[in-house]
Amino acid sequence: MNSLVEDISVTRKRITIEATAAELEGEIQKSLQHVRSKAKMSGFRPGKAPMSLIEKRYRRDVETEVLDRLIPDYYVSTIKSKGLSPLTPPIVESRDYRSKGDLKFVCYIEVRPTIEGLVYEGLPIEPVVTQISDEDVQRQLKALAVNRSTYTPADRPTRVDDLLMVAMEDVKTAKVYDEQYYKIAPEEVADNISTALIGKNKHDTVEVQSTLPSNFPVKELAGKTVELKITVKDIKELSVAEVDDDLAKELGVDTLDELKVKVRESLEKYSQDGETKKQKAGLLKSIVDKYDFELPELALASELDTIVQQAKTQPSFRNMPDEQIRQRFSDDARESLKTKVIIDLIGEKESVTVTEEDMKQRLREIAYASSMSTEALVQYYNSVEGSLEMLRYTLFREKVVDLIYSRAKIVEGGQ
Repeated sequence: MNSLVEDISVTRKRITIEATAAELEGEIQKSLQHVRSKAKMSGFRPGKAPMSLIEKRYRRDVETEVLDRLIPDYYVSTIKSKGLSPLTPPIVESRDYRSKGDLKFVCYIEVRPTIEGLVYEGLPIEPVVTQISDEDVQRQLKALAVNRSTYTPADRPTRVDDLLMVAMEDVKTAKVYDEQYYKIAPEEVADNISTALIGKNKHDTVEVQSTLPSNFPVKELAGKTVELKITVKDIKELSVAEVDDDLAKELGVDTLDELKVKVRESLEKYSQDGETKKQKAGLLKSIVDKYDFELPELALASELDTIVQQAKTQPSFRNMPDEQIRQRFSDDARESLKTKVIIDLIGEKESVTVTEEDMKQRLREIAYASSMSTEALVQYYNSVEGSLEMLRYTLFREKVVDLIYSRAKIVEGGQ
């Protein structure tokens, strides 16, 4: 097999692969012998039919099978020997072969561009400084107390944040929706129903006309403008836990002072992780913005296609024409592809790899966060084509960015 690589442009290459009839015939004969060993032909035991009959009946199919196997092998061998990094699958220009003749296969690919003088080490970052105030700690303690709050029966008129059990009657249809829960919202976000129910006692009835939101708990009424007759059946008030030693004990420590220390440490870590994440994103963007290079057309179009399809799952883009979405996200696609090229170049240079243990660990983390078993999550990923490779590339990207961050230079005041 001989191969030739021609430059069409900086990022597009034409590959010509040629194989002689003798080279192909050797592989074809091996496959024909295998067919002969299993073929059932009238008047002959398996493996004993004359090769002339096997050739006549099976050669065309065998030739197709051999070419379909050898051409990908030749292609892979070529791109490895020539040091090419394809960004897109090969596009076939021609495939010339006649039975018992030579093979000439021509395709073109788009390859990852090279970047001269790519610098990603020693980039400046400022030290991460976290400032958690006593007010921040107190705010978090109150939030923890609210999370452990309960609703208790109240024998008084309704007020903000009460949880009511009500019966709703659609006046137009006379249909009653009994035992519905409704929480009274604060004045600044209250709807007509909350406003009407405020200050009412158990067994009171109000009538109100309202356009209900799409997420209204009674699905038959959601999104409709209706007139409702609402009867208060029960009133419960929010009983917020005290911020004291008892709360601390519920959360696994002995005293409130210990809880404050834990909360401060947690807030500091959260803040530091957030600042570190911003710094990593900033470092990567600074590299992407610094270098300008030609991007492969097909790869760029594919990147834009992916972004468009993702955008169309969002309500704000669902009814927008594809061409308009493409114009909206063309710069995003260019930025995304540039980033991938740079990530790949650095990862390849630094021999960054994602191990199977890395994959298993991330799957365990996702499964825990999603309240799923790891087995169920793996089954889901296996059912969605390409999802595991996307996860693998996400881990690869994270490792490369971590490497860039680890080699950054901490400077004071941006100096």
